[in-house]
Amino acid sequence: MSQALLTINYKNTSNRAIAEYPVTQGVPLPESVLRKAADLAVRLPDGSLRTVQAKALETWFDGSVKWLLLDFTLPVAANEDGSVELVQAATPAADAMRIEETAETLTVTTPRLRATFSKKEFSLFASYIVDGKEMMAPGSDIVLEDLEGKRYYASLAGALDVRIIEQGSQRIVVQVGGRHTAEDDAEMLDFRVRYTFRPQEPGVGIAYKFTNREAPETGVKFTTTKIFIPTALGKRTTKYVRQSNHGKSWNSRIVEVKENVELIAGKALNAEAVARYGAFAEGKILIRSLASLRENVGEYPYYLRPGNKRTDMSGGLRSMYPHLMVSGAGASLAAWFYDMEINYPKAVRCDRNTVTFDIWPAQAGELHVRRGQSKEHEIYLSFGGERTPEEMEGIYFDHEIVGYGVLGSAYKPVEITLDPEYIRGCKVLQLDRWLRYDLEQYTDVEVKLGSANAKGGISSKGMWDAGDHISADRSWAHNNEDDAILNGIREYFRRAEPTMLTASVLKAKHNAHVDFIAYDPDPLRQGTMPAHCPEHTDGATYPSHMWADGLLAAYCVTGEPDLLEAALSVGENMLRWQQTNPEIFYADSRECGWPALAFLRLHEYTKEQKWLDGVQQVFEFYQSRMSDDGVIYYELPHGVGTYVGGYGEFIGWRALFFYYERTGKQEVKDFLARSLDKVYLHKPGPLGGWACNDLFPAWAAYALTGDDKYIEDNYQFLRFLMQREGGFPWGGNDMHFYLGELDRRGKLAEFCTMAGVKA
Repeated sequence: MSQALLTINYKNTSNRAIAEYPVTQGVPLPESVLRKAADLAVRLPDGSLRTVQAKALETWFDGSVKWLLLDFTLPVAANEDGSVELVQAATPAADAMRIEETAETLTVTTPRLRATFSKKEFSLFASYIVDGKEMMAPGSDIVLEDLEGKRYYASLAGALDVRIIEQGSQRIVVQVGGRHTAEDDAEMLDFRVRYTFRPQEPGVGIAYKFTNREAPETGVKFTTTKIFIPTALGKRTTKYVRQSNHGKSWNSRIVEVKENVELIAGKALNAEAVARYGAFAEGKILIRSLASLRENVGEYPYYLRPGNKRTDMSGGLRSMYPHLMVSGAGASLAAWFYDMEINYPKAVRCDRNTVTFDIWPAQAGELHVRRGQSKEHEIYLSFGGERTPEEMEGIYFDHEIVGYGVLGSAYKPVEITLDPEYIRGCKVLQLDRWLRYDLEQYTDVEVKLGSANAKGGISSKGMWDAGDHISADRSWAHNNEDDAILNGIREYFRRAEPTMLTASVLKAKHNAHVDFIAYDPDPLRQGTMPAHCPEHTDGATYPSHMWADGLLAAYCVTGEPDLLEAALSVGENMLRWQQTNPEIFYADSRECGWPALAFLRLHEYTKEQKWLDGVQQVFEFYQSRMSDDGVIYYELPHGVGTYVGGYGEFIGWRALFFYYERTGKQEVKDFLARSLDKVYLHKPGPLGGWACNDLFPAWAAYALTGDDKYIEDNYQFLRFLMQREGGFPWGGNDMHFYLGELDRRGKLAEFCTMAGVKA
């Protein structure tokens, strides 16, 4: 029997079996373990093998695979949790999916469907055949309408870019791109549609993204954006929806609707809901017409009737599940938006045989797309023969589960995790140096770190805000501060906590799309993101608030190419700052330190020398600023220089420590030894700036010299931090290095009996 490369843990959180759950997951491997991403399989608990489609996302410096993207299907029983093993084993060649390409078309065939794309004129599908029956009618399109009523169509695009993004036995991704174009040939916004096919999937995942590369500095505005899909389901169709609350017992039910039907997600129904639930009151999925449900409202007590403020907080009788099911002419369709509630405003509707996805419904007001912004929207379509509503609904529940309770949001039914000790052994993301998660032994420390049983979540909702944190008055945004994406993914692996990954990927996609400036004539704004902007791109860019590590980590876990492209672009932007605006880039340790850390990660990924050259320039700057007694001085305030301050933020020193580890340069080690000796020792008292009191310098000095004094001299300071009210400064992300060393020495437990650890 083949030896396992790693074990993948799964948990079906739904109370239903899923015959073929699709898994796309990036996993790390230790150095020198795997040389090529081929001849791999997943061994199920019963010993049988499942074919795996694998792709190397990153390599170690010796050329072996560091991050590996896996695609496979997993059968899970209701509420089952278990594990499978990744093994080196050749499985029979699978030809369940095929691609046929001509000068005019590209066709994907799976065991469940046959979809054709035109290379000449955009339509969502030129053809979509299931069991020999054509499911599409002519005329599908994507339409933008501006404030003056002018319409731009994907179908009028002058040129289409049709390409294959992924091709294998378990997943095929086709991409179609172009420009929305009006009848007078005026163009507006790029579009990109990605289609995901899997052999056992009864449908297609579709991701539509628009990008604003237009000239107006303040952006462009629209009234509507929609995808409409005429089908071959006949002139008269029957629709089915699931009502969340019905009857005095408030149970859900499937409702048959003969007329046109629309499900909407928008603003909260009343101010009371916002006052009580904040952002979670927004985006509730409702049926637009209560009359479609044929409710006898008079049979309900007053406290359950529409109009009761408390009842309406969560939608009341109008509250719906997001999937729409349609039958007609011997065929059927199940359709929905993924994360519809989170990404409001949205609407999905069916009028006779036409299904429409409103990316931005007309009733939502103006859609303001700022220059450089993008937004991706994910939907799912499953055409088939005659199917019951329950059969169609089952397809939805195989992919997404509606959150339970007023504060719940939709989520994937199966959670995937890896063993934390395995991750530590891989030596990725510095997690071999971080504190291992042992809540029973280190409860007080984890409380201080803010990670004691902490779950990932959503702080802001809405099409533009999901994945960010926006203040209630929209004056400030979190905008991935301190590389929250990276630290969230670290916590996913450190604690095997799947909700941390879900939240981190949402942040990463937001950062790479909504916050990302895909176009700007200013080279110092092009290809990066501004900081703390509640409208996301309407603020200044500067080097200390551009992060690449988290985007790369998210790419390595998901394989999403947009995340890699954004990370590389951010790095290039930082290089431009360094080369063209050194006054800002070298203003202080924070401004040049974060780029230096990013350069090191980008060098690790690309192996390109230019990134190390950028860090070397940072090192040379620090050398020039060091005094005879080993202190780095800055003239402050910036641009005034009325006094001189020492050290400043510690991010730059941190980057140079890792630069020494990467290069082994003696001159860097000598520099670090001189400067770290001045700052490693902390004493109880007022806390200094961010990253100055996280004990990373003490750990770094020890790692550099092997001298225990750097660890032991700071016991007093750690006791002080444990006894003071509140958590560790800035959440303590970089406390992990020092804490991890104390754990290895068996000394950390004695600090967990301190008083005053309330966070």
